[in-house]
Amino acid sequence: DSLKREREALDSYRNALKYAGSDSLRSVVYGIMGDTFHQKNQTNKSYDYYEKALRADSSNAMVLNNYSYFLSTSDRELEKALKMGRRATDLSPGNPTYLDTYAWACYKLGQYAEAKKVMQQAISLDRSNSAELSLHYGDILYRLNDYFMASVYWKKALERGYDAEEIAERFKLIEGK
Repeated sequence: DSLKREREALDSYRNALKYAGSDSLRSVVYGIMGDTFHQKNQTNKSYDYYEKALRADSSNAMVLNNYSYFLSTSDRELEKALKMGRRATDLSPGNPTYLDTYAWACYKLGQYAEAKKVMQQAISLDRSNSAELSLHYGDILYRLNDYFMASVYWKKALERGYDAEEIAERFKLIEGK
């Protein structure tokens, strides 16, 4: 039963907090709890745990990244998401996932040229052939009216396993252009 396993995991995390000997370790545990609540679609609890994680260690790049990304994708506190995304990339330069998050926060704020510049870095550093990075780069290029290259990256996203219906919706945007 997955609900029982989730409860057991959260109980284990809470227990781990009792033994966490440092703020950085507490931050990691709080971050994992934030991720767990996010997976359970308990957004506010998730954000509460990310806040606790950052109070314990404001330089936890993974928490900064995840919190920033989830805020960005839900169009909440975009300026805060941008700052956290930038900080995560400063703390962990060259991480394509963190660069993608920062670029996505830029995108959500309408800073398309900056988003493109950052996403180019993410794409060049990505060794996993991420469908999501390709999709995001295509979305950014579309906003910059580079429809041909947007379609190239959306096709890459599709080839790399992104949802075909979502890609088809994006191609419909270009049809009328």
